Amino acid sequence: MPSLPMEWAKTPSGATSRTARFSIFVCFLVALIDGYDTLMLSFVAPLISREWGMPPGAFGKVFAVSFAGAVVGAIAVGAAADRFGRRRLLLASLFSAGCFIVLSAWSNTPEQLMLWRFLSGIGLGGAIPTISALAAEHAQPAQRSATVSRMFLGFPIGAVAGGAITAALMQQVGWRGIFIGGGTLALAMLPLVLAMSEAGRDPSRGDAAPVHAKHPIAELVADGRGLGTVLISLAAFMILLVSYFLLSWTPSVLAMSGMSPQRSALAGVMLNVGGVAGAFAMSFVVARRSPFGPVAICLGLGALLVPFFGFHGVGSEVAAFCVVFAIGLLIIGGQMNIPALCVHYYPANVRATGVGLSMSVGRIGSIVGPLVGGFLVRAQLPWSQLFLLAAVPALLAAAALGWIAHRTRRA
Repeated sequence: MPSLPMEWAKTPSGATSRTARFSIFVCFLVALIDGYDTLMLSFVAPLISREWGMPPGAFGKVFAVSFAGAVVGAIAVGAAADRFGRRRLLLASLFSAGCFIVLSAWSNTPEQLMLWRFLSGIGLGGAIPTISALAAEHAQPAQRSATVSRMFLGFPIGAVAGGAITAALMQQVGWRGIFIGGGTLALAMLPLVLAMSEAGRDPSRGDAAPVHAKHPIAELVADGRGLGTVLISLAAFMILLVSYFLLSWTPSVLAMSGMSPQRSALAGVMLNVGGVAGAFAMSFVVARRSPFGPVAICLGLGALLVPFFGFHGVGSEVAAFCVVFAIGLLIIGGQMNIPALCVHYYPANVRATGVGLSMSVGRIGSIVGPLVGGFLVRAQLPWSQLFLLAAVPALLAAAALGWIAHRTRRA
């Protein structure tokens, strides 16, 4: 687990602010829990399907409503956090998510589980924009984008670590025990959130007490930010579309190309590992400049590697895994910088709304990506054409962010 660098939370005099460090670490832990919950459902799905006698593919509805809840929560809670206070809404999000995750353990029908997962999705979906804004508030102005990028690493780390823990325990405690454990973790965060400050800033930093937005959505696009908001949302949609396409179909493509199922399954892991490495490396770059240009460059380079992979430009398993890691480094790593883009672009009073909007639109892309991939695979397109098409969303996202980088540089 990456440590939280001390310099993230220093006052102008150079003294380390314990309050700021603690608050950023709490945000990191919340991201861990969100990531854990996301992958937890994937691991317990086979157990639930077997117990309830659900036909293959029927569990997809449960996944869908979980994503739908996250979409609603990201935009609704993000806007409410800017209006009524971030810490207050984070407490409400974690409390509701924890309660509904625990209630999921007492589900006896798919419909009950779908209801509890939708409601818990609203809570955890709303946590991401809130912790992004809180982490930015507690960071030095020059370190905001880097701080948010590193804080958001908690999400993939939580998904990987939580997945391993779930896989090890689910046979002993069952799927109901896994839900109880996940909900308890979310509820256990409440005292830590209560202990953190709302802003943790010193007035001398020029970032005094947060100003709540009276009309967050309207203020989001005010002062000429309308087009930029559209482009960031478009980029988020395209990035998550191609990211989830790759995560969903790369292992299958490798298996159908002759690689053993055990080895091809590692491709998804390599994509995520590459993404974590890319986001962490990128955080040092965006600490010194606007994140839009570097992320656009990463996406553009990743878009070139995607069709290269599809054209079977790799002739061995080692080479295949190297290319997959590089794609994850560039594409998934770029995806993990979406909150940092919003924190850099929007003023303090609407940061949670900006992150929430981009994450909501991005979540829709994460649903569309695997569906489009499935349609193209069923159409029996050659792998070269399939991955050539997959590169298009990454190029569009790179162009959108590149345009913003160009305009902000001129301004």
